[in-house]
Amino acid sequence: MHQKKDTPFVRRNNIAAIIKYKNRYLFLAWNEVGYENLLVTGGIDKEEEKETVVIREVEEETGYFDIKKITPIDAINVSKFYVEHKNEKREAIYYPFLVELNLLRQKTMDVSEIKEHTCIWVGKDHLNKIHLYENHQRMLECALKNFEKEKMKKTI
Repeated sequence: MHQKKDTPFVRRNNIAAIIKYKNRYLFLAWNEVGYENLLVTGGIDKEEEKETVVIREVEEETGYFDIKKITPIDAINVSKFYVEHKNEKREAIYYPFLVELNLLRQKTMDVSEIKEHTCIWVGKDHLNKIHLYENHQRMLECALKNFEKEKMKKTI
């Protein structure tokens, strides 16, 4: 299936989850389409609360469910791209969230999700060594800045 050049972009509201456990951050590798180092993302259906989508997508795509805290990040991002596995041109509006895990507890994931992607943990000191799409990089940087600000508030 090939997308026609004149096909319009499909607009979709999405969450982007920057998942943190201690000093490590989780990214996805999409096995069948060869994408690496992506944030967990997912579409927001009408009338759905963004935090509900964050919880659902984190559980579906990673299996992790023991979430300590979900913090919205002031870094809304709009991107246009082709979604290969959906055969669609997409205009995606991302609402990013920092998701801090309490423990690394995972539920049993659906076989299709396991086949689709693999979790990659990266230490904070190695974040500058991985390649991220520009929009994912910006959302991650904003989340890191936000996390550092919150940490400073707690120490004062």
